[in-house]
Amino acid sequence: MVEGSENDTKVNIEVKEIENEMSVREIMTKKVFSTDIKTTITDVAREMIKCNVGSIIVTEVKEAVGIITERDIVRKISTEIENLDRVCASEIMSSPIITAKPSTNIIDAAEQMVKCNIRRLPVMDGSNIVGIVTDRDILMVSPGLNTILANLIEMNHEQSGSITHEPEGGICEYCGSFSNDILLSNGMMMCESCRDTEGYYD
Repeated sequence: MVEGSENDTKVNIEVKEIENEMSVREIMTKKVFSTDIKTTITDVAREMIKCNVGSIIVTEVKEAVGIITERDIVRKISTEIENLDRVCASEIMSSPIITAKPSTNIIDAAEQMVKCNIRRLPVMDGSNIVGIVTDRDILMVSPGLNTILANLIEMNHEQSGSITHEPEGGICEYCGSFSNDILLSNGMMMCESCRDTEGYYD
């Protein structure tokens, strides 16, 4: 049997097991921070820095109505330098919130994130947000998911033709460490160090 085929079979089995058994409940961050819809963008930014988070849920009368990410704030600042203290959360938040159930398996969650072009997926149980899962959380589960997400992103890009994606990190299938520079080399998702060591170049 060809070595590559053995690796593909191993990955497929591993991913299938994850798809059947692991839900977002098991990998989500349970501590979720929120802010009122009338909070100014500067106060939102300060709160995110204080809590060391990349996103924050926006609420109105204690009901979740939107989400703000660090990218939303950067975009607003880049287009409007003055009067930021008058810009409220309601003006920059993404709404309605795209969510998953705690029982959603991680493959379905990954597909939903790629389809909606988002990197953070709040987890909702009934009317309450009980956690949040990120693309990095999913990638940390298994190196095999790197290939799946890469394929999903490429498929989504071909279908939309207009969506752009930021460079993403992932788990190196060769050394098992996390890297911000993961590329497909010789059938494996590898970090720059392992590509150089093994002499694989794109």
